[in-house]
Amino acid sequence: MFNTPTSSFLDLILPPVCLNCHTPLSTPNSLCPPCWQGLTFISHPICQKTGAPLPFAIGPDALSAQAIAHPPIYDQARSVAHYEGTMRSLIHKLKYQDRHELTTLLATWLFHAGRPLIEKSDLIIPIPLHAHRLWQRRFNQSALLAKRLGQLTQHRVSYNTLKRRKKTRSQVGLTMKERKENLRNAFVVNHEHKQDLADTSVLLIDDVITTGETANAAAKTLKTARVSSIYILSLGQVGMNSI
Repeated sequence: MFNTPTSSFLDLILPPVCLNCHTPLSTPNSLCPPCWQGLTFISHPICQKTGAPLPFAIGPDALSAQAIAHPPIYDQARSVAHYEGTMRSLIHKLKYQDRHELTTLLATWLFHAGRPLIEKSDLIIPIPLHAHRLWQRRFNQSALLAKRLGQLTQHRVSYNTLKRRKKTRSQVGLTMKERKENLRNAFVVNHEHKQDLADTSVLLIDDVITTGETANAAAKTLKTARVSSIYILSLGQVGMNSI
C-alpha cells in the first residue's frame, strides 16, 4: 500500500512502532521481527470441528480426541494462533489497555484464518459481555473485532441478537463440569431478532477459545432460534494441556 501525503505527514509526527513492544518500524500497523517470532499460528493439520492443531495429518475430516469425547454443539471453529507469547500479549492489550488500534491487524488475521467459515456465514455476531462487565470495561473486545471483520468482508454484523443475561464468574481454574454449570442459561436470543435467525448461518466472534464451553453455550442458545449452522472464529486458542 502506497503512503498518502497525509499518512506520510502523520508518520513524521508519530513514527510507526511495533504494536506489541513499541520498537520503531518503517511501516505502521505491524510487528517487529522478534514479536512476529513470538506468534505460533495454527495451521493444518487441525481438527475439522474445533480447529485444534493435530500432531499429524490423518485426513480432511480428522477429529481431535477432545472433539470425539465431547462433540461440540457448534459446527466448526477456527483460531488464528496459540494463546501464548505475542498473541496473548496483544489480546491483553486490546482487552485491558484500551488498545483499539490493534483491531486492524487482528481482524485481518481473523479474515485469513477464518475465510472458509466466513464464506459460509450469513451473519456475524460477537460473543456478548454481561451488562455489568460491559459497564466496567466500557467496550466488548469481541464486538470491536466483529465490527472490523464486517468492514473487511461486507458481512452484516449484529450486536444485539445474542445477549448475556447471566453474570458468570471467571472460567479460569474451573473444571469442565464447573464451566458448563457456570454458563448454563447464560445467553438468550433477543426476541425481536429471533425470526430473522431461522435458517441462517452465524459466525460467532470471540477473542479466545479455551475449552469451547462458551461457544457451546452460545451455540445451544442460537439453535433455539433455528439457526442452521454455527461457526466460531477466535484470535487465540488454548491447548488442552494448558488448562
